Amino acid sequence: MLRKARARAIALGILIALSVTVHADRLILAPSAYNLPPGSARLEVARRESAGGLTQYWVNVGLVGGIELEVGRWETPQRQVDTLSLQYNLLPDIGFTPAVSVGIRDIGGRTQDGAALYLALAYRLPYMPPNPLIDGMTLFGGVGAGGIRGAFLGAEVRTPHHLLLSVEYDSRAWNGSISWEPVPLLRLRLYSLDGQTFYGASLSVSF
Repeated sequence: MLRKARARAIALGILIALSVTVHADRLILAPSAYNLPPGSARLEVARRESAGGLTQYWVNVGLVGGIELEVGRWETPQRQVDTLSLQYNLLPDIGFTPAVSVGIRDIGGRTQDGAALYLALAYRLPYMPPNPLIDGMTLFGGVGAGGIRGAFLGAEVRTPHHLLLSVEYDSRAWNGSISWEPVPLLRLRLYSLDGQTFYGASLSVSF
């Protein structure tokens, strides 16, 4: 019994650690350069009620060899569009170098923007002065072609109060999001995407 309890406590600790450190291959909409670890996945849903309604779904899966697969769906009352994207991590963020990834978004060119090739970088600032508002900050950037029109950039700020603040320029528009983590692995989200308000959630799991 004690051994089982200890194993459960270790597993819970691993899940909590993953909920703090796991990134998928998007900051908000722009590439983030971070991949999910192999054997992990994230489901995210974002919903807009205005302009006829729009629901966006993303399922990200971390594969072996530094590859992440993303399946997306854009759904309105009139139609739905399914997409497939891949990202490959060239260099992990090991503390003194940035993460570097390359990827292809919307491989089949199903969306209005079309397929995109990109190079993305991300870097966690190694030290933040102790303060009650910020636990850590990560900077993002990169360049794309096709569906991503040139440069993109962004920043993510983690607070001590289970809040995550994100802002980006996705090569077309400024986007922002606020995420709250009421329990490990679950985030409730409020977005501003190209001037439109969305609400949603994401759930991370490990296999």
